[in-house]
Amino acid sequence: MSDSSPTENENKIQRALDGKYAFSVKDVLSRSNNLVKKHYSLLLSGCGIVFLICAILIFILVSQYPLDALAEISQGQQFMINLAVIFLLTPITTAMTVLMAEAEEGRSATFSELLRYVPAVLPLALAQLLMSILTQLGMWLLVLPGLYLLVATSFTLPLIADKKLPITRALVLSCKVVNCYLPSFALLFVIFVALGFIALFTLGLALFWIMPFYYATLGLLYSDLFGTQPAPATVSNTKDESTFDA
Repeated sequence: MSDSSPTENENKIQRALDGKYAFSVKDVLSRSNNLVKKHYSLLLSGCGIVFLICAILIFILVSQYPLDALAEISQGQQFMINLAVIFLLTPITTAMTVLMAEAEEGRSATFSELLRYVPAVLPLALAQLLMSILTQLGMWLLVLPGLYLLVATSFTLPLIADKKLPITRALVLSCKVVNCYLPSFALLFVIFVALGFIALFTLGLALFWIMPFYYATLGLLYSDLFGTQPAPATVSNTKDESTFDA
């Protein structure tokens, strides 16, 4: 496929908002599996970076606190740890999603592009922090609102990184589109939760397939519902990328 133009992307978004996207969970999972097969090394590299960062953070924690003290760290310390995780991981996981969306549209990617959104870490981290707070509030009030927000905000980060939308507009647009296909997204959520439980019985080894599969699925849906911004070479004669008004 060729790169999507801004107008084509706006048409995709409007079509998605109008409920005209033919959302077949079976078809999405099949296409996502094909994406994983074609780009497994790139996805595995991204997941490897995530695992490495987590391992380093765990090592630092264990070296600073006795094991029995880890369960008693203050809420302030927990917040700082969560903040560090968000700042370090969010650019990588967002890049994996967008790269898979671009791959679905026929564009190639290299390992170095996994670091593409490191310069955009501040808005991405702030958005992820806001999403985490909203989800936790939903979980504390009632479980279902928290689960809904967890699913409905799935495309917030790629919208910020790829389309340069403000945080609130990306959040609202993600929720609007997901709302149009909520039963299908709920089914996908249940499937990936089930896969996560299956991974426990493989001592975590299944995560080497499940994690790439998850980001491929998210990227494919982002491509289908929103479309990716054109490569820089295709928009050299335009000063500003168009954005969709949520």
